[in-house]
Amino acid sequence: MAKKDGSTERERRGQIEQFLKSKDLMTRLKAVEMLKELRDSEKLLSLLYSESWHVREKAASALVEFEGEIRKKVEPMLDEGYWYVRAAAAFVIGEIGDTSVLPKLKKMLSETNETVRGEVARAIAKMIKRDRKVLDELEVDEKLKLESTLKALKEFSLLEVIKGHEGSAE
Repeated sequence: MAKKDGSTERERRGQIEQFLKSKDLMTRLKAVEMLKELRDSEKLLSLLYSESWHVREKAASALVEFEGEIRKKVEPMLDEGYWYVRAAAAFVIGEIGDTSVLPKLKKMLSETNETVRGEVARAIAKMIKRDRKVLDELEVDEKLKLESTLKALKEFSLLEVIKGHEGSAE
């Protein structure tokens, strides 16, 4: 099927592959945008393994738009060997807000990698912001780990959510 510019999906995919191989960051980011337009969640998921922080972040943000349908594919990435894949997966889950992953995230509050631990803390805090009942599912030690991680990250607005100074999310 031809697009507005006359290209077929096959041609666009070929162009995307070329863009992803480019040394130019803006070109690679354009490829991520094109994948988002094509709704290619599989290729976007594979980009969470990219060595480029910018590409990973853009791909993770694009995956958020797939909401619940992507959670089952992202959740196993929380166990990945690469810290940056675990961090990106925690980001996506936090943005989606799927509380079914909460038990796994709670365990990850003890993650040794501070970037991963930070994304996990943000994810849990965002879940609490959406639904204060999530806070009741945390043990005292988990709440303390969550608070100390958010303090270290200077995530004061999320810390306020945890401490209950902000009203329930609407």
